[in-house]
Amino acid sequence: MTLLAAAAMMTLGCHDQPRHCVDAQNHLMPDSTCEAHSGSGGYHYVWGGSSGGHYGDSVVGSSVSRGGFGHGGGGEGGGE
Repeated sequence: MTLLAAAAMMTLGCHDQPRHCVDAQNHLMPDSTCEAHSGSGGYHYVWGGSSGGHYGDSVVGSSVSRGGFGHGGGGEGGGE
């Protein structure tokens, strides 16, 4: 994602939504997993979206955040 697009996402307030830690398949994981495996293993944060609220549930309709401190990066997340 370009720096301009990242700035636009921040301006639009996409980070006003809840943050969730997910694995490479968009399954909900504990925040400690993303903190311990930042940048490896396919674990990352997504913003917004919904799930059943239990670890292992799929998170759908979210924005992806893969960069620095769990706040940068970008792209559109999906679901299954």
